Amino acid sequence: MEDVYVVEIATTGPQGYPMDRVVEISATRVLADGSDFDTVYDSFVFADPLDIGKDSLDYLDENYGIDPGTLYSAPDLGTVRREVLDKLKDKVCTSFNVGYTFGPYLCVEPWDFNGEMEFLPSIASRLPPEHSATLDDAYSYVSPGNPLGIQGKTSMDMCLMSTSIMMGLRRSGFFRSSVTKGYVESDERIQH
Repeated sequence: MEDVYVVEIATTGPQGYPMDRVVEISATRVLADGSDFDTVYDSFVFADPLDIGKDSLDYLDENYGIDPGTLYSAPDLGTVRREVLDKLKDKVCTSFNVGYTFGPYLCVEPWDFNGEMEFLPSIASRLPPEHSATLDDAYSYVSPGNPLGIQGKTSMDMCLMSTSIMMGLRRSGFFRSSVTKGYVESDERIQH
């Protein structure tokens, strides 16, 4: 097993690029054995409140608690993209929902992290279906009692919840980041 980087984002809406964009990105590193983690990156991304409009501002406030002043004073996208790539290039990454985090946002312009990192399946895919629909429900299921004391709803809060879930799954053997070596090759097929 190897360390895995958990990435979560806050966006101006749920539709993906070019309709919506990333305004906060966070990442943590979970140790291979799931025993501990560290914060790797957390930054807001500049967005002019006048450009993104009232609907997006309302969405950001309701879903993440992000106000216009935070967006206006954040570093520009080019700077944040370079910093994230410095931290995550050639690393193994995942998120609670890889299809949402990377698909319509981080694997398309202007981020375009395709080929820069390896993606694992979603953390949610390792959970029972009845506890994989929302991050809040999954966190309560795997980490009862809110052991990390998460009170907010920023991308770092989501990243910490995803990290806690992944650590629990790793410790119990339900989330590996490498293929088991116990396979036999025969007749050009691999049997596990």
